[in-house]
Amino acid sequence: MLPRKTVRVLLLDPADRLLLVRMHDPNVGDASGKVLREAYWVTIGGESEPGEDFAATAIREIGEETGLTDVWLGPPVWTTEHVLCIHGKNRLMQETFLIARTDATGLNRDGWTDLEREVIHDMRWWTLAELQATSETIFPASLVQHLPDLLRGLIPASPFAIAP
Repeated sequence: MLPRKTVRVLLLDPADRLLLVRMHDPNVGDASGKVLREAYWVTIGGESEPGEDFAATAIREIGEETGLTDVWLGPPVWTTEHVLCIHGKNRLMQETFLIARTDATGLNRDGWTDLEREVIHDMRWWTLAELQATSETIFPASLVQHLPDLLRGLIPASPFAIAP
């Protein structure tokens, strides 16, 4: 199975709000091919290009998806590994989550690809309390469990695996 090395960014603003995007892609499903019927929220990020390290992918994705260029990039903190069916082919998603901070909260979509314009429906800054209270689907599913430690400044010495 073809691996897909992906960087996800836990982008926080000065109020410790986390940026998530709401999306739905009818060409992406679980390992069985089943597509979620409703949109879901995920962190920003994407697939690493050849020769890119985690930091380069994160900076590129932040710029493309938000228009933000003034960010402080922290270390990798979490990993996940799971299978998704993308355009009918199973891919092994190997995701690394990096923490990042910005003082800017104004977002733009100027750098979005045509595909991103089709599948991303919204961008929103979330407080921890809002994340804990929502009934909407958020990936990774264990984000709300692990985010409080990061917000308290408890950054792991090396990234650890979380539930996707």
